Amino acid sequence: MGGGPESVRDVARAGRDAVMSDAGNGAATPPAPPAPPAPSGNVQYVNSPSGFARSRLYYALIGGVDQTAPTFAFERDEYPAYELIYITRGRGQFRYGDEWRTLEKGDGVVYDMRHPHAFRADAADPYEMRYVVFHGADLDKQWLTWFDGPCVWLRRSPAPGPRYASVLLRVLNEMSRGSNDREPTISALLYELLMEALAQGRAAADEQSAAPPALERGRRYLEERFADEDVDVHGAADAAGISYYHFIRQFKRYYGSPPKEYLTQLRLGEAKRLLLHTDRPVGETAEAAGFGSYNAFLHTFLQHEGCSPTHYRKTWRRRPPSD
Repeated sequence: MGGGPESVRDVARAGRDAVMSDAGNGAATPPAPPAPPAPSGNVQYVNSPSGFARSRLYYALIGGVDQTAPTFAFERDEYPAYELIYITRGRGQFRYGDEWRTLEKGDGVVYDMRHPHAFRADAADPYEMRYVVFHGADLDKQWLTWFDGPCVWLRRSPAPGPRYASVLLRVLNEMSRGSNDREPTISALLYELLMEALAQGRAAADEQSAAPPALERGRRYLEERFADEDVDVHGAADAAGISYYHFIRQFKRYYGSPPKEYLTQLRLGEAKRLLLHTDRPVGETAEAAGFGSYNAFLHTFLQHEGCSPTHYRKTWRRRPPSD
């Protein structure tokens, strides 16, 4: 495909010094580095990842910019990789499985390509998209822990656009160099891209699915009473006025973890605070944090923190206790 007046390669040359500086010897970098100037036109980069990248890193396969024609239509049954797409202008439709959705400027989607999918441009205003096809070591397993399904729809954001879009530009910038020396940088950027997509997807889900008031009552019950060793999930369900099993299912749906795990994290958080900021003996710390016994506390602490409470205190306390 031909490039426009300002191709991704031109962008790469213009931003070379800045990107190399980002990869320097531990120099501090801002949390959201500015993206390279936006390319336009049709540009595609095809990478050939090394064996090292395929076995150890996240790696890009194909990426670029696609200005579709009014008659553009394409479908694919499967491809063994993942793709993230960001619409920069125009509109069209995208089908994943049996579901068609309209995509417009500012919309995005990240998905597992091993399911049927299709594209169709709007004839009056065909879309332009930036995209990257990628995979990585253990990504199949990680995907299941990060995302609720194989396709994540990314809502549009006000100017200057979502953070993942700027990371995508940086990925394309690196791909334009065509050098395997940049594979570690591309891997880091692809991980950042997925984390931004994860944050975007969770933010949209949070806004669309606020927890019902009854469930909030149950959560507040746990947060306000966790230091009482008699407090448990049954009590939280009663406070919410919901059956025990329905409370567990709904709690995980809205808050991301089962209520028992949520309660454990509240208690562990309080125990770690006391270990770092007081001289209380470990047994008293366990009791104050709501654990029924020292043994239960020690077992839980070892399981979650990988060390004993005493070792945690010696390792992480940096200042004299406050009481």
